[in-house]
Amino acid sequence: MMRVASLARRELLTLFVSPVAWTITFVFLLVMGMTFHLSLLSVGGDLQQLVPAIYSGYVFWFMMLIFPPLISMRTLAEERRTGSLEMLVTTGIADATVITAKWISTWIFFMFLWLCMLPLWLLLDGVGQVDFGVLLSAHLGIALVGAGFCAAGILASALTSHPLASAGLAMAINLVLFLVEWLRFLYEPGDLQLRWIEHFSAVHHIGAEMTRGIVDLRVPIWWVSFTILMLFIATKVLERRRW
Repeated sequence: MMRVASLARRELLTLFVSPVAWTITFVFLLVMGMTFHLSLLSVGGDLQQLVPAIYSGYVFWFMMLIFPPLISMRTLAEERRTGSLEMLVTTGIADATVITAKWISTWIFFMFLWLCMLPLWLLLDGVGQVDFGVLLSAHLGIALVGAGFCAAGILASALTSHPLASAGLAMAINLVLFLVEWLRFLYEPGDLQLRWIEHFSAVHHIGAEMTRGIVDLRVPIWWVSFTILMLFIATKVLERRRW
């Protein structure tokens, strides 16, 4: 556990001194700040509708699909390309430890981006009444889905030695979990297939449930399972490439 924490701390320091990371932060805050403002205007100042308006739109999902791959694309691919990964794994550190540490650092940085929006909500609460229970539920959904998307990014980074190829592959994996929501239009309400779509759909979990304060235990179970699966496969890929 100490090795995981030490490696995760090293990865976080590497992220926070990287110009790419600060460019990502700037773009994220710029886009989400504009989305916050436009969403507030679109709901006519109704704070009860603001959380679903911000965290259910296409801009929000664009950020969710794009940023985890961009953050994680260099974690393994860049180290393999420069040869530093071989030096790391030959020190006796387990492959699972390396994968876990890189995922933790990626996920923490991803959540840091969303926490940067907290001052906007606190400022808005000063002139109105923000439902922080619903806001917390929405961010729990972001944390769960983001954990899975970041894990998919780690897997993609383990599969290729080129960061951009890694980002593209991770986006493709995440896009599948996004597009599954549109399969619901093929079925009628009450169909068993529709229940399965809702079980796997990232859009349904956040947009239809958690942005409205609904927390279904099946949602964290699914996303934790998906995250563990992605990290397990990434570990096996790293073990195979190591030998």
